[in-house]
Amino acid sequence: MTGAGFAQALVLGGLSNPDGTRKQLHHHATQAGMHLSVQGLDQRFSPKSVDFMRRLLEAGMSQVVQSETKGCILPQFKGVYITDCTRLVWEQLGLKLGVRFELQQGQLEACLMDLKQNDQRATVIENPLPQGALHLNDLGLFKLKRLQQWSQQGIYWLVRYKVGTCLYDSEGHRLDLRTLLGGGNALHLHVGIGSGQDRQWVELCAAPLSGDALSKRQARLKEQSRLDQRPLSQRQHDVAAWTIYLTNIPHLTFDQAHILARTRWQVELLFKLWKSHGKVLISRSADPIRQQCEGLAKLLGVLIAHWVLLVAGWQPQHLSPLDALRILRSHISHFHLACQRSSCFPTFFRILAHDLAWASPRSKRRKHPLAFQLWSTLDLHLP
Repeated sequence: MTGAGFAQALVLGGLSNPDGTRKQLHHHATQAGMHLSVQGLDQRFSPKSVDFMRRLLEAGMSQVVQSETKGCILPQFKGVYITDCTRLVWEQLGLKLGVRFELQQGQLEACLMDLKQNDQRATVIENPLPQGALHLNDLGLFKLKRLQQWSQQGIYWLVRYKVGTCLYDSEGHRLDLRTLLGGGNALHLHVGIGSGQDRQWVELCAAPLSGDALSKRQARLKEQSRLDQRPLSQRQHDVAAWTIYLTNIPHLTFDQAHILARTRWQVELLFKLWKSHGKVLISRSADPIRQQCEGLAKLLGVLIAHWVLLVAGWQPQHLSPLDALRILRSHISHFHLACQRSSCFPTFFRILAHDLAWASPRSKRRKHPLAFQLWSTLDLHLP
């Protein structure tokens, strides 16, 4: 048993079959060049192995891999960046994962945090962005000072309005958002946010929700209020009937803002892929030590899978992440061989690139267009 072999068995074994049995995992250990019994592999799961896999995962997260060819996703921007956090909880271990996902070339930046840390502590949110890029994030990462810094650096951003954010008119008078939303019509205003010298002028785009969408949002708010054990304020009730965006992109209509805001959902789909299909939180074992080892290995596995697919030329607007992952899984044996003999990597990537290129492309929807369809219709001209 070697550290490299142990890692390869867990990472590629979990990537190939997240529901694999002990014997199937042992088979991957033999493919990694190790000669030991199933029981011998079981005995290697210990607190030291958990620490080993965590250090290996953190080392992997320090790597940045991106596609060599820039995709055609929202070409108006010099990169489309989405930052978000998700919780990872096993029986005796809880972590928070911060991720920054760039859509045009697919690069991922990630960091691990304590489960109780606020999302604002995610180091990836502070990583520099190129001038002309677009950044999207949810309300958990809303921070006026950061938005101002991005505007000064020539970085575009769009976020949902956070209840309690003060708005001002051109004369410096505070605006009552509930009064502005009283008409029931779509709204577009040039407003100031922040106070004193930190105030910046942005666009506010708002439109009322339909009946079904409003019912769903109110249900989510009630459930969140129950979990937080904190009643909703009247202001939250009033604003809940509207979809409101703040952005520094000039002359942006609400429909355009809504398309860009929907783009943020791509990182949620990435988390869903890792959890539902990579099964990073699921283990067949009742041993908490083994659960943690396998969970960290599976997380590293889906991260490596993302890198490999990018190098092989995968374009997410043409082939869904799940379909791409399924194709990669069919070549895990070639991946094992390449890990043993580095001279086999060119052949592995050539075969994978061929299968990705000839895979059935994403289908289009007429009634409810997918995100990649909406991106192609976005007629947005930046100064």
